Amino acid sequence: MARRRPNRASTHRMTTRSRRTYLDKLMGGRTTTDISDFEFWKRYVIKPVKPTKADKSLDVTKIDFNEESNRAKHHADEYDNDDLVVRRGQPFKITVSFDRKPDQKYDIVSIQLTTGRKPMENKGSLVTLALPETGANTTMTTDLYQWKVDKVKITDKDVSFDVTPPVTSIIGKYKLFIETKLKDSDKVSRFEVEDEDIYIIFNPWCPEDDVYMKNESWRNEYVMNESGMIWAGSSRSYRGRPWVFGQFDEPCLEAAMYLLDRAELKEGARRSIVSIVRVISAQTNSCDDDGVLEGRWTSDYPSDCTRPLAWNGSVRILEEFMKKGEPVRYGQCWVFSGVVTTLLRALGIPTRSVTNFSSAHDTDNSMTIDSHFDEDGEPIRDMDDSIWNFHVWNESWFRRRDLPDGYDGWQAHDATPQEVSDGVMRCGPASLKAIKNGDIHLNHDVRFIFSEVNGDRVFWKVSEDGSKMEAIEIDSSSVGKFISTKAVGSSEREDLTLHYKHKENDAEERKVVERVFKFSTRSHLKIYKQDMKMSLDIPDTLIGKDLNFSLIVKNTSSQTRTIEGRVSVSVSSYTGLSGQKIFGEFSRHTIKAKSDYSFKTHVRAMDYVSKLKPEASLVVYAYFKVGETAQTLVKKEPLTFIKPELQIKVNKEVKAKEYSDVRVYFFNPLPINLTNPDFNIEGAHVYVRAHPRLRKPIQPGKEAKVDIQIWPLKRGKNRELKATFSSDQLSGVDGECIINVV
Repeated sequence: MARRRPNRASTHRMTTRSRRTYLDKLMGGRTTTDISDFEFWKRYVIKPVKPTKADKSLDVTKIDFNEESNRAKHHADEYDNDDLVVRRGQPFKITVSFDRKPDQKYDIVSIQLTTGRKPMENKGSLVTLALPETGANTTMTTDLYQWKVDKVKITDKDVSFDVTPPVTSIIGKYKLFIETKLKDSDKVSRFEVEDEDIYIIFNPWCPEDDVYMKNESWRNEYVMNESGMIWAGSSRSYRGRPWVFGQFDEPCLEAAMYLLDRAELKEGARRSIVSIVRVISAQTNSCDDDGVLEGRWTSDYPSDCTRPLAWNGSVRILEEFMKKGEPVRYGQCWVFSGVVTTLLRALGIPTRSVTNFSSAHDTDNSMTIDSHFDEDGEPIRDMDDSIWNFHVWNESWFRRRDLPDGYDGWQAHDATPQEVSDGVMRCGPASLKAIKNGDIHLNHDVRFIFSEVNGDRVFWKVSEDGSKMEAIEIDSSSVGKFISTKAVGSSEREDLTLHYKHKENDAEERKVVERVFKFSTRSHLKIYKQDMKMSLDIPDTLIGKDLNFSLIVKNTSSQTRTIEGRVSVSVSSYTGLSGQKIFGEFSRHTIKAKSDYSFKTHVRAMDYVSKLKPEASLVVYAYFKVGETAQTLVKKEPLTFIKPELQIKVNKEVKAKEYSDVRVYFFNPLPINLTNPDFNIEGAHVYVRAHPRLRKPIQPGKEAKVDIQIWPLKRGKNRELKATFSSDQLSGVDGECIINVV
């Protein structure tokens, strides 16, 4: 027999009636018959349950920037900054803890990132993103950029998510805010991360970023390497000077951001690699805005400054600038370049220091490097361009969106104050391809850098009243020699000359030079060829030794020629400016047809040692006239002596966060006392305790030593220590060693 299903309505009524009777008894005879069943259940039967919907928005209790994992993924774990450093175009993870577990049915959580003085959404300096539901993503898109939030994960009271800044995002320091609200409420709770910022920098690992560098060994060298070599000397005698870039040390990244701020670079320009490079170029020198370094090219310096040759790294310079807020005294070209390499590598821009030997300075846009003589053969120096023994600038690797296709790659720029560019003392960036091909109409300052590396050197004879000039000799291969940078992965020299110009004197190189000369301010003057050529052969010479060199004359004509003139030697600065004369000799020679002829000159050490400037440079000058043709042969060549190296003694292994002793030795090779001797030592992630200066002069042939204490800040293998020595009579002496910090 089938069981009868109960009548749901009667069951419900019985249950309700029984409950009413029971409650009436409990309430002392009070009746519940005057209310409906629905109201009865609502009042007395249904148990009160706490609603799942929150009665107030979430409160933030903690924000974790996951610095260790984020820095590792962004190749930023070497930065000493306390703040998070990430690279644009790549996600980074944030974890937020709340006072209760978030419920995506009712809670809305948004993040906001701001940068600059007046953050605005339409400028890209204010970005607001609501967290999507778990497993989804959200973006904020404008014509300029697209920010993204995804990989949301809720674990109890913690919410983690990834934020991806676009590859076009503003380079700068960002503040983070968290906003929470309930979906049915207009009230917003806003939480600011007060004690930590987020630095967003360029990303050479990201193919879409303008600074993308595909080659890993190049990235390791030009972005990550904290030390290097800067070449100095002359085209006849050059060497690499050790330099500590230390781009990950404090306050290098902070200083780079500060320079962008003090230049008041607008938000849109802070996306542009070209704009940022031009600002750093201008702000590194002190000419217009009291920037980082003041330049000085004299033989004497005040006692309360650091002479240019005493610097061996960038970090101390930037520390002093950030501490005092005024230009650091003093720098010259290699110091400006070293500091720029540090600042731009700190911002994530692949950058290197580059040296051009026999580097010209064209002062009148003639596209030639001009020297002038009166009718008696005496130089007219106030009309001359100059040729520096060497000059150091920078190259950075990036895409040129402001130029036609084909000009990406290495771009030359220069912070040493020489000529103004758009009213400001700076130079570049100029595409190396544009320089090589003579595309002097392209941005920025291609014309000036072309003349530095490939201008023909022209010697002019000026009439007594100055109304006429005649080209007496042209040298097409004396400017722009052995353009050098540190090789990737080693301390050897890499030659970049063919990146800047075609092979010297071949058809393509002459074609480019002749085309460029059409735009010269002297294009109306004729330059002719000669049948006599002269050159100098100056061997490498140790400082303190006698100097011997040869003058070589080539007669390409079919007739015998007679020449007479003078060879002289003067003290010189590396910028090519002549000083005190130390030697002069007149002579007459006969050169047979179709032949070469050479004669030697000897200068004693005792004649030059006491007259040298600290940088130890001379200039050899030869001026001869050809009797049969009235041609004039002129040659001017720099000479830089080889200097001794410092010896550094330190344990191969030293402990992090403990003092270790370093001893530096120097031997005086000169027959004179060296007064005001000073040693400096620097290394990446190394604190150097101040040390007393030597009070007594270093006597001839004697050894000096100084003990210095270092405090390595973190562990690492093959860390480099760089030391320099300077004095009133001799500077630019250096040395280096490797330590392992355990």
